[in-house]
Amino acid sequence: MTRVMPLSAALFFVVALATAGIAQTNRVTTFPADFDQMVMYGDYRRGSGGELAYALPETLATAKSGQPLPPGTRLVLEIYNSGSLTDYFVMEKGEGWGLEVSEELRTGDWHFQQFDTGRQVRRTAMAERCESCHQGAASKDFMFTYDRMLSFVP
Repeated sequence: MTRVMPLSAALFFVVALATAGIAQTNRVTTFPADFDQMVMYGDYRRGSGGELAYALPETLATAKSGQPLPPGTRLVLEIYNSGSLTDYFVMEKGEGWGLEVSEELRTGDWHFQQFDTGRQVRRTAMAERCESCHQGAASKDFMFTYDRMLSFVP
């Protein structure tokens, strides 16, 4: 006797298989413990809002030397609105992390995460908005603040 799978179950398996490669794991799960050692290298204030960019001194030295930023690099943006800190965004580079993302969405080996002012994860999925925007900065290792890193003077 041949059993026929109900249409709804068959549809579920097709959708599950089709979306299995789309789901993305965000590897940035914790706020940088060494944030207090980072230095502000970029100030992007606009009116009562804007961002302040932070990196470790050794990250800035690596960028200035012309070497690529290595896996483990973390960059932090403080986000301000109406003069108050509202969020942090962390950009972290990991070994082979780009391979987990479809080629058209890839931003090198960088993943992005939003944190609240208590430094707790605000969202669990990849920060797609960050990802889509940073794709346009491929020539500078997907960083918009790269030129500020090169011109930073402590």
